[in-house]
Amino acid sequence: MNKDIIAIVGAGTGGHAIIETLLKIPSAEIRYVYDINQNASGILLAQKHNIPCFFDSEYSQIAHNDSIDVIFEVTGNKEILAYLKTIRSEKTNLIAASSTKIIFHLLETQGHITEKLEEYKNDLEKMIASRTDELAKTNKNLVVKCQEFEQLNEKLQQINNEKTKYLLQATHQLKAPFAAIQSYTDLIIEGFTGEISDKTMDVVKKIKTRCELLSSSIKEMLELANLKSYVTDNVKIEKVNIKQVVDKIIEQHQATAGSHNIKIEKHYPAQELFVYGNSGQTEIALSILVDNAINYSFDDGAIEVNVITEQQNVIVEVKDFGIGIPSQNLEKIFKEYFRCNNAVKKNENGSGLGLAIVAEIAAINNYTIQVASEENRGSSFFISMPLV
Repeated sequence: MNKDIIAIVGAGTGGHAIIETLLKIPSAEIRYVYDINQNASGILLAQKHNIPCFFDSEYSQIAHNDSIDVIFEVTGNKEILAYLKTIRSEKTNLIAASSTKIIFHLLETQGHITEKLEEYKNDLEKMIASRTDELAKTNKNLVVKCQEFEQLNEKLQQINNEKTKYLLQATHQLKAPFAAIQSYTDLIIEGFTGEISDKTMDVVKKIKTRCELLSSSIKEMLELANLKSYVTDNVKIEKVNIKQVVDKIIEQHQATAGSHNIKIEKHYPAQELFVYGNSGQTEIALSILVDNAINYSFDDGAIEVNVITEQQNVIVEVKDFGIGIPSQNLEKIFKEYFRCNNAVKKNENGSGLGLAIVAEIAAINNYTIQVASEENRGSSFFISMPLV
């Protein structure tokens, strides 16, 4: 960086002040200081900073010196000012004492501003350092928390796996006794154990009904537990003819729907449609949705099964015009054992596991499931599957 070469004539109080100010300016270099008093405060300051000092009244070092950019005349002596005008180089600016005061004031102001900026810079650096430390501590705490959450998640996963194993064992152990009870009730009802009173017959038939419901619940619990224990990579994903699956499910449910005088309607394109998924699981999911649509429809009503193609997906809609789902419960219906109050009133024998099974199958097969419903006006469930 090119510096301005400065000469100062007069190193008393004013000269001292201007030297002190110029020393703080990186672009200024004081090369000559003159005064007749060798003990002037400005001379002592200049000598302290190794600035050359001169005491002759001829000012020989600065006379006709082209290298000097500015001469500050700080004595206030008009004769000295007039003499300096005659000996200065044409390239050198001469600033008189009166002007020097103004410049000194400006330089002093600049010095104060520079000091303030330096203070602000130091404060900012301290704040940045402090915030950096805080962020480092926060990041460290976050790493620790993440590790704790990972460990907790592993423990929860282990607990969930143990729960699934226990559920599988418990339900398997319950399955055989209930099947036996059901067989015994059939023997009694069919008369193989002899005649019984009508009152006893009613009780036995109720036992049989309860056994069938419990067997159905056990079957669903086993199904859900098995699904939760699946490793997704081990699930056989294949081409599934979705229209054949829908036709099969509708045929299976015609008798149940007919007993309530409910009509099942189907609508889908003429061409064959194949999706990527597990055939057995897809059938279970759609069967549960159709079964629910029948159970929660009003008698003499209808349900629809619609197959729609949309971009790279096939969407199967199962629609009923029954009791519907209260809006506050829409986010809860896929949770295990959850049942809406109106669903319990309509069908008290449900287990609350059907939609949880559907959600688990959807997750395993990379399907998406959505629901739209309005209370007392029906529900529509949509399963979106990747189109082959």
